[in-house]
Amino acid sequence: MRKFGIFCSFLFLFCFMILPNAHTVVYAENKDALNPACKSALLYDAKSKTVIYSKDEHKRLPIASMTKLATLMLVFDAIDQGKLSEDQMVRISQSAADTEGSSAFLDAKSEYKLGDLIMTVIVASANDSAVALAEAVSGSEAAFANDMNRLAEELGLIDTHFINATGLPAVDHYSSAHDISIIYSQICDHPIYKKYSKIWMTELVHPSGRKTDIVNTNRLIRSYDGCDGGKTGYTKEAQYCLTASATRGDMRLIGVVIGAPTSKDRFNQMSDLFNFGFDNFENKVVISSKTPVCRVKVLRSKIKDVDVYASEDFVKFLKRGEDFKYSIKCETDDIKAAVYSGDKVGKLYVLDQNNLVICESDLVLHEDIAEIKIGEILHNIFEKL
Repeated sequence: MRKFGIFCSFLFLFCFMILPNAHTVVYAENKDALNPACKSALLYDAKSKTVIYSKDEHKRLPIASMTKLATLMLVFDAIDQGKLSEDQMVRISQSAADTEGSSAFLDAKSEYKLGDLIMTVIVASANDSAVALAEAVSGSEAAFANDMNRLAEELGLIDTHFINATGLPAVDHYSSAHDISIIYSQICDHPIYKKYSKIWMTELVHPSGRKTDIVNTNRLIRSYDGCDGGKTGYTKEAQYCLTASATRGDMRLIGVVIGAPTSKDRFNQMSDLFNFGFDNFENKVVISSKTPVCRVKVLRSKIKDVDVYASEDFVKFLKRGEDFKYSIKCETDDIKAAVYSGDKVGKLYVLDQNNLVICESDLVLHEDIAEIKIGEILHNIFEKL
């Protein structure tokens, strides 16, 4: 390939090369900046996977109803694979209807839409609905728990083990702030989750016509600017727990609090974590996919050269006010028409101050370029004679 060595100095640097489910710890010095009164906590930037704050994030602890995040993930997977649908009817077993704790007050032996059961789990943390969903997916709650553990293994979660679909107290049922944040990150952008996660109040109409008020257990969706979802949990063993996310501008933060002493504490501590993240950090778009990065020669076309663009934005997670220089390099061959918008025509490399490649992107076109016709070529030749 012919190399176009184009080096531009910028104030900021993009890119972490990370595993999809890993957290990159960069700001460990912030451990003393906050002191939430809980057993374990974690705050990280969802885009870069950069940990902003952590406290015993790998400690194995009971997580109460935050377990239902894994339950939902398996249900969503079954729907995505075509095994279930939101509109299908689910018959409620007596064991599901009799499940203790938070409840949608389902009628045993009645049929409910699977989508309604999902809604009551996301909004009201209904244990009876969680068991009914588990039975719909795997046949029994025990079989579903085995599937949950296979899921945890597939995600590489080493501090998680499930016994049930609800998070009700059970020996050997535990997770960690780190692991539950990974599960939440897998479902929080799923369209079904997003459809229900910000509902504050609604109602479930039972087959008999009876109605049950459904209220969101995550009060941050009303009280915290940008909160777009989450999952609460409480048992005597786990104390008060919360996983939640909040988005402002180009930054989305995911936080976990396990073992707060009161319900108010978990919400206040999560708000403090979010505030710290938004106040002190930002995701800076340093190379926009809408801005050309170089020009490339075009052959067999009336157009002599053309702008090319990064195929996606390069975004860097930074402390506010932090500067970090980088350079870019474009590699491409001459382009031969005809080519079209979206075609890949080379590579863009981002280099650090030591000229080491830290990330790369395809270079693409944003316009169609027609091939010059033979008649036009001959006409141009004869015009010059």
